[in-house]
Parts: sequence; C-alpha cells; structure tokens
Amino acid sequence: MIRTTPKAWLLMLALAFVAGCNRHKEPAGTPGGGSPEDAARESLELIRDGKFDMFWQHALPPADFATLKADWPRRNAAAEPINDDDRAKFENGVKRLTEPDAEKKLYADLRPTLIHFDRDYKDQMPLISGVGQSMALTAIDQAKDLTIPQKRQLREAVNAIAPWTQGVAWGDQDKAKQAIGILVDTARKAHLSTPEALHGMDFTQSMATYSALWLGLKNLLNVYGLSLDKSFESISIDTLENTGGTAHVKITYTLLDKPIQTDATLVLLDGRWYDSDLLQSVRNEHFKLNPPPAPATAPAPAATAAPPHRDPGAPVAAAKPR
Repeated sequence: MIRTTPKAWLLMLALAFVAGCNRHKEPAGTPGGGSPEDAARESLELIRDGKFDMFWQHALPPADFATLKADWPRRNAAAEPINDDDRAKFENGVKRLTEPDAEKKLYADLRPTLIHFDRDYKDQMPLISGVGQSMALTAIDQAKDLTIPQKRQLREAVNAIAPWTQGVAWGDQDKAKQAIGILVDTARKAHLSTPEALHGMDFTQSMATYSALWLGLKNLLNVYGLSLDKSFESISIDTLENTGGTAHVKITYTLLDKPIQTDATLVLLDGRWYDSDLLQSVRNEHFKLNPPPAPATAPAPAATAAPPHRDPGAPVAAAKPR
C-alpha cells in the first residue's frame, strides 16, 4: 500500500539477495564508496541488515538524499483514495496480528486449513508451484520499470525458488506456529495501525517500518528452509570495466545453491561511486513530483536559433548494453 518508485524498491530487493559477508571498513552511512566494489558491497550490507535509512544516505549523493527526504510525503502518499472496505480489511488484519494472545487465536483458525492442505493439496504442489512460477515470470517480462539485467536476475531467482516451494512442508503445524509467532512479532514492531497512518509516515518512520517487515520476512523464510543469509555469504563482486568515471561490475551469488549473476553500472560523482540505475530512478521521481514551471510564451527573434532543451531528468550515465 506504500507508493514508492517501483524500480528503486525492486532493485533494492533484488540486490538484497547478493549482500556480502565481508564488511568494508568505511563507516556505514557515508555516501558512495572508495571503489565500485566498496560502494556496491556497502549498499548490499546495509540492505541485508535492514538499515534502509542508512542505505539511502550511502547510496545517494547528499543533495539527492536531501531531496528524497523532502519528497517523501508525496512519494509515500496513497496512489488513490482509500475506500472504506479496504480500510476495514487493513485495520481488521492489523488487529488480529497485534491483539493479546494473537498467536493462539491465529493458530486455532489456521489449523483446520493445514490439515485440509495435507489431506487434499499436498500432492498438487508441483502443479500449484508451476502455475505460480509461470505467473511470476510473465509479470517480470511485462514489467516496464525493470532493466534487462534486473529482469534476468529476477527470472533466475524465480526459477531457483520454484523447486524449493514444491518440497516445503507447508502443512507442518510446528512450523506454522513458528511462522505465526514471527508474523505477530513483526506486525507489532512495524507499528501498523491504519492505512492513513501508514501513508502519513515521514521518511524515518517509513524506513523503520520497512526494516521491521524485511527482517521479519527473513526470519519467516528461515523457518521453511530458505536462508537469505546463506546467499549473503556467497557474494562475489568483480569490476569488468572502469573508465575512470563509469564502472561496470558483475555480481555473483547463490540462491538455494543455484548460481545467479547480475550486473550494475556505477558512476563517480565528487569522488564517490553510486549505482546509476538507482540514482536515476530517484532523480526521475523527483522530477515527476517537481515539474519545472511552464516556459514563457514570448516568441524568440526570427534570426536567433533557440538553445537546445536540457531535460532535468536526463540519464545520469550513458546507457551501456548489458
């Protein structure tokens, strides 16, 4: 229900799979990095740890970070008015997750479904998983805000996760109890209440909520045998090309023991390296939220050629075939 730049957040989540285990010694939160590898690794580590406020400060030049925070109330606003039905469903869901004895009540409601699943649907998981895999791949292919490398990485991740879903004991009641406990704890730490309050959070509050939800998701996946931290430990970052102002890096990691590769283009600004796709998405959103005033309509002299128009949303770096 939170409206942010889709490309920026999808990129963050995709990058989360490749966070490294060896920490760079530069203080966390310092914008950019001393080398392309350092900049990428530091960003990924901050995502891994759910430090999203520090991630943005690190991943953006100071001026862009300031505009991101200033733009946040409008970026975080609901894309469309919240109707009474959606509001009631949201508030009821939050109440069920945060009320006293929520774990016991939710498990009592879920237990018949678990029994029904084991009896009637367990053997159909390959089919269910296949349908879900096909839908996910179609959604990735049709996404207009993703680059070709991002689409390739997400497709490989989906193809790695699909076989895992077929072997998970989704009907296991002990695992369900653990999962419910994590969901309840996460909802309480996220301080959810109403949709209006969620969309009314400032930048700092939103980052704290994102952190609680992300760390809760990691713990939930651990219950069912998908350790993102294991993927974090497999990171390898290699610079393929560095022209002095632009660098092209390859990132390799494993997800469920399957190797996956992605790449990124970084740009050097004021002695620091930044991911050009992420920086561009933030600048594009700022330009969209703060369009320039309409130009004056006074005609130019007939013998004078008009100067070329400069688009404030022009690319940070020239596009590189990948």
